[in-house]
Amino acid sequence: MIRKLSLIIFCTFINLVSAQKEVLDRYPPGQDFYAGGGNQLFKEMVKIVKEKKLPPCENRTEKYNLQILIYENSTISYVKDFDSIEIQKNKCAFDFSRKIMPHLEKWMPAKEEGKFVAAIATVNINPFYLYYSKDEPIKNVEKRPTFKKGMESFGFEIKSIFERKIKKNEDKIVSLKFAVNENEDMEDFEIQGSYTENEKKEIINQLSKIKGKWNPATFNGVPFKFWLQQPIRQNFDIQTEFEGRTKDMYQNIHNNRYR
Repeated sequence: MIRKLSLIIFCTFINLVSAQKEVLDRYPPGQDFYAGGGNQLFKEMVKIVKEKKLPPCENRTEKYNLQILIYENSTISYVKDFDSIEIQKNKCAFDFSRKIMPHLEKWMPAKEEGKFVAAIATVNINPFYLYYSKDEPIKNVEKRPTFKKGMESFGFEIKSIFERKIKKNEDKIVSLKFAVNENEDMEDFEIQGSYTENEKKEIINQLSKIKGKWNPATFNGVPFKFWLQQPIRQNFDIQTEFEGRTKDMYQNIHNNRYR
């Protein structure tokens, strides 16, 4: 009996290993997992949201990356997400994804060596973007936040604050991250780099005192919270270094945009 049980366990293990080999953990480069590609998938999700009248999340920053397993026959199943903290943090977006998925039918299996194989795909669910999107996503209009006094004025304020912390013969490379909320204010400052915790607190305290409002980011006219991230290198030529980087600030922006 023990020998028979061992044989069953061994065979089950072999079958599991075999099954795992037939499942790709991602789609091969250049292959779409939905007919028409990502744009078509987004368009169909927008249509579903409007037809089913699915309300957006109260917290506009909520989003969820849903992993699904697409089988060779184009059917799907959810991949177990063990990150319970992230799910709880974005519970509305998580539930939102479950309401959309049953209505999507054009899944495409991956191909490897000329045959269809099962593979895992990730679908980005952003209720805010889906709810406020136009029927034709190509017509969506997104505007980034701007400082009402002008970005040059804002850059001068930032430069002045960081200059006060420069010490002789000392170079620092840091990253400043903050958000511009729907109410035209800055918040959630983060500083990473070669500063002590006390220095970071002092800098953040000064940053929070910058006078002036922002024009918030908008998506089809609806304001939303937008993150900006700016690398700063401090040295004896800080003015040239920072002002040059300020012009490229928007190239270093991180936000909750659906892609």
